[in-house]
Amino acid sequence: MSVALSIRQAAVSGLALAAATALWWLGSTRLALQEGADAGRIAEDTLRIAWAVRGTLLVLLGARTGALRGWRSGARESLTLCAQSWPVLVLAWAASPLPWSLVLARELVLLAAGAALPWLGERLARMLPKQELADALSTGLGVALAAALWLGRGHWLPAWA
Repeated sequence: MSVALSIRQAAVSGLALAAATALWWLGSTRLALQEGADAGRIAEDTLRIAWAVRGTLLVLLGARTGALRGWRSGARESLTLCAQSWPVLVLAWAASPLPWSLVLARELVLLAAGAALPWLGERLARMLPKQELADALSTGLGVALAAALWLGRGHWLPAWA
């Protein structure tokens, strides 16, 4: 797959994720307002869900992309995937009780992971003699990190998801 095509796929995936997030948020807010519930809590949940989904996608795809196409391409795809949701997240942050410093810190963590994981995948591909082995190991690493993120979310990152 060419670099331009992979960037386009990341952009379309990011837009689809942002659209799904916005649709869920607006629908949930509408229902909360009809019931007299707190719409700020819905906005906070929207932010948490967006962080969890984008974090899982980055962990699953980052190292493999770096192993297959190199660090720069993987980092570009990760940034593209994350950045598409920023307009929706800014609006959700404005409606939520979360402080801006927490939102900014979590976005920076996602960007750091989006740069570090492709680098790790590229290093794995350079160390191993066969590309197929690097592909399999980087995919396995992504699955293991996603499982660790999911299973350990209450222990080392209490408010992540």
